[in-house]
Amino acid sequence: MKLAILLLVCLFCQNALGQSGFVLHKNKKLSFPFVFVHNLVIVPVEVNGFMMNFLLDTGVKETMIFGKSLAEIDSTIFKNKFQGLGRNDGIDGVLAINNQVRIAKKMVDNDHPIYILENAQIDISSRIGIEVNGILGSRFFTDHRIAFDFIKKRITIFPNDNKIKSLAKMEVLPVEIIGSRPYIAVVVQQDEELIAGKALIDMGNSDAILLLKERMPNYQVRSPFIADYIGQGFNGEIYGLRNRIKALRMGPFEMSYPLVAYPELQSMQNAKIVNERIGSVGNELLRRFKIIFDYPNKRIYLSKNKNFNKYYYLNMSGLEIIHDGVKWEKQEIPVTLEKDGSKEINFDNKVQFKFVLKPQFKIDMVRSESPAELSGLMKGDLILTINGKTATSFSLEEITNLLKSEEGKEILLKIERNNVKQEYRFLLKDPLPFIHD
Repeated sequence: MKLAILLLVCLFCQNALGQSGFVLHKNKKLSFPFVFVHNLVIVPVEVNGFMMNFLLDTGVKETMIFGKSLAEIDSTIFKNKFQGLGRNDGIDGVLAINNQVRIAKKMVDNDHPIYILENAQIDISSRIGIEVNGILGSRFFTDHRIAFDFIKKRITIFPNDNKIKSLAKMEVLPVEIIGSRPYIAVVVQQDEELIAGKALIDMGNSDAILLLKERMPNYQVRSPFIADYIGQGFNGEIYGLRNRIKALRMGPFEMSYPLVAYPELQSMQNAKIVNERIGSVGNELLRRFKIIFDYPNKRIYLSKNKNFNKYYYLNMSGLEIIHDGVKWEKQEIPVTLEKDGSKEINFDNKVQFKFVLKPQFKIDMVRSESPAELSGLMKGDLILTINGKTATSFSLEEITNLLKSEEGKEILLKIERNNVKQEYRFLLKDPLPFIHD
């Protein structure tokens, strides 16, 4: 998916406040599941007794909540502006202190500062199809070793004195912690030229790689490339280019022909970029590893998982589809009869009905010259059916995976536009085909 929640190099809270940090219950290892949707890690977090869903993001420092009532926090101290990538001004935030943040019931910080974004422009929930209330940044990583298993979708947190048996089978790479964010040495190879630099390890970015071409002298984006929507940052929507490069190297690991996003210069005007940084690596790349972050010792452990050699897929339709609320839908339920303690279905045309809330979807963007645009689809179209099935029977993740599935696959959409229902048909076509030397 093209969604990249690029909360990069943001300016947070220059007035440092002391806090206790996260503490493990009885200093014991903790393991719990996470939701991995649209290449983003979502974890349940309890804040002052309220259960919320948070995006886990190594690319930011502070914890943030989107548009929550000030009545749910203890106190406010001052306002601050959050800056990052995007075309517009930053977002104002209000700082609250003395918050209790609890994860999986056994990891707690009793003095956790939280920013409430007053006019949040970042709409994560509609773009990934599940509710996201905020962002949990680098404070989560600061004091413990934290492992991510993207196959089992589990996070494991280890006390620092706990021996981890799997470390002997993993590669260890140094990271720099700058402004509470992790940076790793990478080498970019587009043709035969090699370009070395620092990359932010950014779990808030659903893309594989983001490169800042203005930070690499004489770097040219090679064709084929496309102009595309890249994502959403603190400063609004981010546009730029996409292509594939020959390889990206990270320690002994080489990723072949990954997709790369290049944000436009206008989207970078307010961003603070550290010296020697040339880009970021995001979750489309990171999900190909088992990872253990070790901030206390400034290193990261990596081992390949079964996703490592998988193709880097692009949404080939050119559509950016978002969640557009819910509607009540009537479902038929066959009447069941009890017989000798077992259930038998009554086939005598007798049914009951129930009404359930189902998601609605609409088209938010259409890439220029894409199969979807050439077929006539437009921004704002409400999707009714996909290949003959009601759109409400899909999750947003399932729709996205379908649009990345297979070049040449036919897609038939029934949509509603200005109260008129219409059908559009197109074939998926990869605008950035995999080209061997």
